[in-house]
Amino acid sequence: MTAGAWFALLLGFAALGFVAAPLFRKDAAEQELLAAAHSERQDLTSRREMVLAALKDLEDDYATGKIDDTDYNQLKSQLSEKAVDIMKRLDQAS
Repeated sequence: MTAGAWFALLLGFAALGFVAAPLFRKDAAEQELLAAAHSERQDLTSRREMVLAALKDLEDDYATGKIDDTDYNQLKSQLSEKAVDIMKRLDQAS
């Protein structure tokens, strides 16, 4: 085998070791759990903001007469339940 082939083989093993190293760290599982919890919290925060925005839009539509009382009450109840559920899950995630 030539020196160039040995160098390429050595470089390949070095690259493989660099890519695989995070998998063998002692705290890899803990870091993965922290990242998942952070991601879930971001998702819940985003969903909370969307539901609150939908509630505000609903209030605006009702105030301007775009929807009737029955639809307003039904939609407000559904959105409020979603908001409370998301906020409870956010509190649990903290």
